[in-house]
Amino acid sequence: MSQDSVPAGHRRLSAKQWTAIVLGIIALIFILQNLNYVRVELLIFHTSAPLWAILSITLIIGYLIGRFSKKRD
Repeated sequence: MSQDSVPAGHRRLSAKQWTAIVLGIIALIFILQNLNYVRVELLIFHTSAPLWAILSITLIIGYLIGRFSKKRD
């Protein structure tokens, strides 16, 4: 075993993993601070839902629009 090898379970986290952890914590804090319900109107539909759920749905829709509107090579 060389000095450069690290035993299993003792690997360091990569920058991408740290970023995912930090963003996950921020998302959890955001969700816990926005538990109140808001009224949502879309054309003829009216409902109330938690603000965090509405914003999450909007984020997902925006991601899908960006994903499907990319030009394919």
